[in-house]
Amino acid sequence: MLQVSESQVRLGLSAPDKTEAIRIAGRAMVDSGLIDPGYIDSMLGREAVSGTYLGSGIAIPHGLPEARDLVRRTGVVVVQFPQGVDWGGGEPARLVVGIAAKSDEHIAVLQRLTGVLGDPAEAARLGNTSDPRAIMAVLNGEAPAAPASEPVAAPIDGDSIAVTAPSPHGLHARPATALVEVAKRFRAEIAVRHGGTTANAKSLISLLRLGASGGQPLTVTAAGEDAAAALQAIRAAFEAGLDEPVSMATPAEEPAARAAPADLDYDGRVIAGISASPGVSTGPVWKFQREELTVAETAPDPAAQHRRLDQALAAAAADLRNLHEEFWKKAGAAKAAIFKAHQELLDDPEMVAEAHALIGQGKSAGWAWRAVYEERAGTLAQLADPLLAGRAADLSDVGRRVLRLLAVVTETMAALPEHPVILLAEDLEPSDTAKLDPAKVLGLCTAGGGATSHTAIIARSLDIPAVVAAGPSVLDLENGRTAILDGDGGVLVADPSERDRGRAAEARIKVGERREAERLDRYKPAITTDGRRVEVAANISDPAEAVQAVEAGGEGVGLMRTEFLFLQRDLPPDEEEQFAAYQTMVRAMNGLPIILRTLDIGGDKNVPYLRMPAEGNPFLGVRGIRLCFEREDLFRTQLRAMLRASVEGPVRIMYPMIAAPAELERAKAITEAVRQELNVPPVELGIMIEVPSAVMMADRLAREVSFFSIGTNDLTQYVLAMDRLHPVLAPQADGLHPAVLRMVERTVDAARRAGIWVGACGGVAGDPAGAVLLSGLGVAELSVAIPAVPSVKARLRAIAMADAERTARDALDCVDAGEVRALVRQRFADAGGVS
Repeated sequence: MLQVSESQVRLGLSAPDKTEAIRIAGRAMVDSGLIDPGYIDSMLGREAVSGTYLGSGIAIPHGLPEARDLVRRTGVVVVQFPQGVDWGGGEPARLVVGIAAKSDEHIAVLQRLTGVLGDPAEAARLGNTSDPRAIMAVLNGEAPAAPASEPVAAPIDGDSIAVTAPSPHGLHARPATALVEVAKRFRAEIAVRHGGTTANAKSLISLLRLGASGGQPLTVTAAGEDAAAALQAIRAAFEAGLDEPVSMATPAEEPAARAAPADLDYDGRVIAGISASPGVSTGPVWKFQREELTVAETAPDPAAQHRRLDQALAAAAADLRNLHEEFWKKAGAAKAAIFKAHQELLDDPEMVAEAHALIGQGKSAGWAWRAVYEERAGTLAQLADPLLAGRAADLSDVGRRVLRLLAVVTETMAALPEHPVILLAEDLEPSDTAKLDPAKVLGLCTAGGGATSHTAIIARSLDIPAVVAAGPSVLDLENGRTAILDGDGGVLVADPSERDRGRAAEARIKVGERREAERLDRYKPAITTDGRRVEVAANISDPAEAVQAVEAGGEGVGLMRTEFLFLQRDLPPDEEEQFAAYQTMVRAMNGLPIILRTLDIGGDKNVPYLRMPAEGNPFLGVRGIRLCFEREDLFRTQLRAMLRASVEGPVRIMYPMIAAPAELERAKAITEAVRQELNVPPVELGIMIEVPSAVMMADRLAREVSFFSIGTNDLTQYVLAMDRLHPVLAPQADGLHPAVLRMVERTVDAARRAGIWVGACGGVAGDPAGAVLLSGLGVAELSVAIPAVPSVKARLRAIAMADAERTARDALDCVDAGEVRALVRQRFADAGGVS
């Protein structure tokens, strides 16, 4: 039976309004391990739909049905506000009972609560008590509660209908509230009978006391002039699930989070997700679990606790620096930047000051730090801005890193076995993934995440097959159970048959053979079977990668991210340092073209020495070319270095985040002034197409440049209004969405009419299906990650451009990215692994 513990009762708090009271209750639920922080936003959403005030100073806030996957375990917390909080209509709530419901275990607690509602004096006593055990005793059934004033209703004579309590959790608070809202629309008397008890359908308290579990029969009776209409509306409400998610599956037949592609023929149980890193592996699964950290709430020596916190912060910062350097060597600057960003999260003076303030109040260093970072992470997760909400996981990762050094008791849970395993996790934080040993990890499968999340990027860089967004059912698999992870198909296959295992082994062999063939042919041009050529270039982030790009078969550099020179330092690079770096890269290309993108700082990249103001939505703020205009001194210095390097070989300069012709005009004027100062020959100028306004103005912009380069990652998130790193929205932020493809088509059409070419340098260009569709839409150059260069070239050599063009046209009429991907799989099933 569900019990309320002392840690789940918070006394003597205050709140200025209902919204803050709900947030306080929600944070208490997070602290108790009942919910994920994002559930709090759903609790506020529920309150906007229907009030949760019961009466007698008691409110029961809870979330909307669609947020149930954010409930970790069923339970309640009780927060006392002795001064009262206005819950609407001038009725103050003094006891706020936050409900997290994954099952119907909490119904018994609510039934006991209705007894308190029937005794205003008892409710007032509990609303002002200083003893948490008094509240615990009533809610745990250890002390008798007075009978409610309306526990039952008298049976009424009238017409009746038979209905069934909603599955799976019965007539608890949420569906009961929905029933009350329907019943109150009618003047008729309405009663609900369950067993030998009758409840007033217009009283939430009365309905809760019925204790009707999911699937149990109920009889609804109505009497009055509009009784027939009332019964009709109530029947419809029950058929719709009474605000509950309607499930047609039995528990043993819970559907997968996503439908598996129809062409994946496996005998075992297929759990479908999203392909995040290619490859196929077979082996036992193992659930990833972090250590459990326990800290004392109070400590006797504040001075010692202040020192402990400072030491832990310093040690965590050093650990992050080491991790950054190690991963830089393994995966390059761009991937390692994740841990540089984590260092910045630690350097938050307000967060550190708040923790020290709590220590001054007698709290231990560990308790104070955990309270501060979890509150911040919870607040971030609730924000409407998806970028900021997406940073909650990063802050939690950093917070635990410090807490690990402050914990009084550290209990290590379920370390990885010695033999290789397929790792299962709810989600993996960047530092978790970066420490994985590919020799021990056959593959990754996460319940959440997205194909362009930090975890997916790191998995690809370590060449570990990965599937993300597979849904919570993947965590039901027992450790040691055999599975196949198909990173190409985006599925995990539990309990594979011998045929499945044989096919997986064959797939691994074929992948190896294909990669070797691609490597041997990497210098061949990407000419389709009907004689059309597509240039395949590389994206690079530092001078050393220029050589790697050429060795991989790259026909140039389609995107050189110059930010690497400006990050991880205290002062900006001067002209000579930049010139030396650009000169090195130009020489390494040995006559092949290189596109140098001007500084693209802002959004998710922050540089402390630039002293950029805090922004509510940095992706819509001062970033890219806007920052270059704000800091024209840096812009001119960078342009001087680029133009000087252009004397060494074919350099093209590209401006990021151009949103309007006036911005392009200004950027070109500054560039021309610098060029004349240096007296060097002109270079080709181009712009990134990343925002919808640039697409809509592409016909005007095309008259002023030599080329366009479509940044599909940013274009996708701006077109779909979805942050590609958002924990909830990431699976939907797919660059092959027809809306994004239509933007590409419009851009290419404008470029053709102006006589310029179009490239693409985002993640879609290296995607198997993306390479086909972008080429079919007329994109002339695909710039991809260095390891993907040989495979993209081989893929294009295996198809006819006429087929790619026909498929691209058909893709524009699809309804979503899933339908687009299925179309490409169907048309190009035999073309070098297109999926």
